[in-house]
Formats: sequence, structure tokens, C-alpha cells
Amino acid sequence: MNEKKVLITGGNGLLGYHLTRVYGDGTWKILSTDIHDHILSPGVSYFPLNISDKHAVFSLCNEFKPSLILNAAAFTNVDDCEKAVDTAFAVNTFGPRNLAEWCALNTCKLIHFSTDYLFNGEAGPYDETASPDPINIYGLSKLGGESQIRRILKNHLIIRTNVLFGKGPTEKASFVRWVVESLRNNHLIHVVDDQYNNPTWSNDMALAVKQLDQLEVTGVINYGGPDYLNRYEFACLVSDIFHLDRTLIHPITTNRLALAAPRPLRGGLDISRLQSLPDIPLTPLKTILKHIKETGY
Repeated sequence: MNEKKVLITGGNGLLGYHLTRVYGDGTWKILSTDIHDHILSPGVSYFPLNISDKHAVFSLCNEFKPSLILNAAAFTNVDDCEKAVDTAFAVNTFGPRNLAEWCALNTCKLIHFSTDYLFNGEAGPYDETASPDPINIYGLSKLGGESQIRRILKNHLIIRTNVLFGKGPTEKASFVRWVVESLRNNHLIHVVDDQYNNPTWSNDMALAVKQLDQLEVTGVINYGGPDYLNRYEFACLVSDIFHLDRTLIHPITTNRLALAAPRPLRGGLDISRLQSLPDIPLTPLKTILKHIKETGY
């Protein structure tokens, strides 16, 4: 029997880190990659890879010969994408194209991760049949990646997600950590009350990816948390669970932030199709936050 091999790109990111953990259960041989020279998951086989470099992609894949690629690599800084347009498209559009081209030539499945930023944010949450209409470079470049994959490769799964949070391989601030640490230090914080999403826990999503793979789901599917709320409501929920002072949280509208990239406001994802499938983890947000509080964050 042939050994099952999975190549994980973006292995140092939050999702890549948890995918490496979930697939590292002994049933798969893993090679984790990232643009950096070192891996943040100890004990995992690792090789640096820039997915926008087609030669590097083909060289590494020809040597490792994966039967599955999980593409968690992306240029995700939404405001920086407005300033570094070429890099955004190189990574988010042409990187997935390179992976899809290798998969098409080598009977390999590709699972790719996309975003609710494909949409204009006027009528969310969006289901899988909604027509994309991105309003910033990040969303446009991610739509390009989806289009390249669908054009090239039949055996693919595109998983759209939004507002990913959780405990990752670094101490880099996340939304939950920022809220908790700010309130613990009695700092006043301003949080937008007009951006709606369904926050997605990285632990659950990584488990869901493996289940969707085992169910042989293909095409496009949404994965998001079961709770749909705005960022201000999210911050207030964090303060309540951690027993902190929610009066320190002040609502603000997105336009007052003068961000480089426009944001979809009523975004988020309709997860009805996902909820119809068996054994997909979808933990309520309150339960997740209580878990984070109890286990340390």
C-alpha cells in the first residue's frame, strides 16, 4: 500500500500549524512548508517554500510526491495588499495556480483556503452560490486563486472561511488576546460595530478539514463558526467570559479607522451545507472562549 503523504503550505501560520497537528496523528507522512527558513512546529519535517515560485513548487513536490496538498499559504494582511499588489497576486493567485498545475499532472488532491472577502459585504452571510464582488486587492487576489484552481484541477476542495482565531505557534497578538490583555490592563479599546462575521476557531477548522477530506467533499464549501455577530459584540462576549470590564470597550464605525483597504461590512458565511454533513465540529463561541480561559491564552 502506498504511503499517504500530505504537503502543508503556510505551516507557520495559525491554520497551517493546526493542520500539521491534526494530520500528524500517524496516518500521514507530513512535509510542512512556509516562506520562512525555520518551522515553528517542533518535530515536524519542514522545508522552506515560496508557492509563487513555480520551479520551487515543482521541484519540492516532485521529490516529496504528495497525494494531498493543503494550501494554507497566503498574503493575508489586507491593508498591505493595497500597497504590494504584485506580491498579493503572486502569492494569492499564482501560488495556487502553481500548486494546481502540479496536482493536475500528478493525481494529487488540492485543498485550498479562501475567504468571505470575495464579497462586497452588502448582503452577508453568503452561501456557496453567491456571486463574488471583491472590494479590495486581497479579495480580488483570493478570487483569482479560486479561479485558477477551478480552471486547472478537477480534484479540488476550496474551503472559504473568515475571522480565524485561536492559539498559534507564536505569541503574535490575536483579537481575543488583544481584548483580554487590553482590558486586564484597564486600557480603553475601540472596536468596530459594523463588521459582521462568524468567527472561526482554528482548532475546529483543522479537524473539519480532515473530516471533509475523508468525506471526499469537492468543489466549494463554507466553514465558519455557528455564531454570527459584529466585532464589538465579539469583544463584549470575550469580556463577559473572562470577567473583565466591558465598559472599557467603545464601539466605532469602520470608516472612522481610515484603513487603506475597504472592508466588507455585512460579511460572513452561510454554513448550511456544512451543517448537513456528519461529524463536522462547530463549537459555540461561548464554549470556545471558556475553554481558552480555562486552558490559558
